[in-house]
Amino acid sequence: MSGCCYNMRNILSSKFSRSEANRRTPEKDGETLDLVVSVECIRVIAYINFWIMIICARILNNVLVAPRLAEGDGTTCGAYNGDFGDDMGIQPGDGFDVTTESHLVRLFGYNNLCTAWDYTPSREITAMIYPIFEYALLLYLCFEYVQTKLYFKKGWVSETYYRVFQIFFFPTILGCAWFRMIFVVIAYDNPSLHTLGFLGLQITLILVAMLNVYFMIDSKAEYAWLGGRKGTVAFALVYMVVNVVVVGLKLFLTLTIVINTYPADWSLNKVGSLYAGQLVDKLFNVFQAVIPLIIGFLRAFSEPRLTITVDCAPSPYSGADGAIIEKTEDAEKEEPAKVVEPAAEPEAVASA
Repeated sequence: MSGCCYNMRNILSSKFSRSEANRRTPEKDGETLDLVVSVECIRVIAYINFWIMIICARILNNVLVAPRLAEGDGTTCGAYNGDFGDDMGIQPGDGFDVTTESHLVRLFGYNNLCTAWDYTPSREITAMIYPIFEYALLLYLCFEYVQTKLYFKKGWVSETYYRVFQIFFFPTILGCAWFRMIFVVIAYDNPSLHTLGFLGLQITLILVAMLNVYFMIDSKAEYAWLGGRKGTVAFALVYMVVNVVVVGLKLFLTLTIVINTYPADWSLNKVGSLYAGQLVDKLFNVFQAVIPLIIGFLRAFSEPRLTITVDCAPSPYSGADGAIIEKTEDAEKEEPAKVVEPAAEPEAVASA
């Protein structure tokens, strides 16, 4: 297949040229485009956009959704289906308070971030806002792959880190892209599949956060504000160990809902004023979307940026008769003049 495409390109490219007579600025043919990219800055923008999405969804939920749901419409359609509302006395067609009686509260005992876009029109508008986070994160992941490969070639990261990054690169991309299913599968119609979409983003955020800190250890980075090399490694290890515990609990709770629809029993136990599952949710948000934002901000202003030079092969040009010009005049001018050295005079033959 690749050979066929290669042959096709050779055939078609041999039929392509640009008119020599219409060249605008032949003296600039050697110009290139130089890009300076702060990879961590893109990650910071992605996280900021994530929180912008959350804030917008909550405003939409409070302004447009809550008043409409509180009124009810006397039907059993959509959000008024009354599902999981028996214990609260919510019947099909009844209005309800989205803050204390949403479908997630009926199932889990508490609301999470998703509740802000579970109901129309917040769901549809938030789906249009989501790309500002999605595209920024995908852009970061692509540039991070380039940077990781460059660091590996320079010997700044180990082969182990490079291979681990390669293994998780595609699942990370997929989890971010498929999060959009949370806007397609409605929470009150199918909580399991709705949560499955959220699971994809959870896995992406986990991998991004953990690989980023692993990179700090593997690349031998040290930050004075963390106490040099020892402080940097200590912070990274503490973060990763605690995060493994938080991630394990969160993934267990999420998978339980995906598989069984209903939450794990222990997640409904009280820990102070919060449910256990609610506490895990809050810790998860801090470790995957707050601490990484701070780390990304500090790394963005501490570490060297990526320099990318973009160029392309010169185009063939054609004359007035359509024939391809093998070598243009400016190309000939650019060639260094050949210096013709005078022939050496024959050495004089010494007379006897």
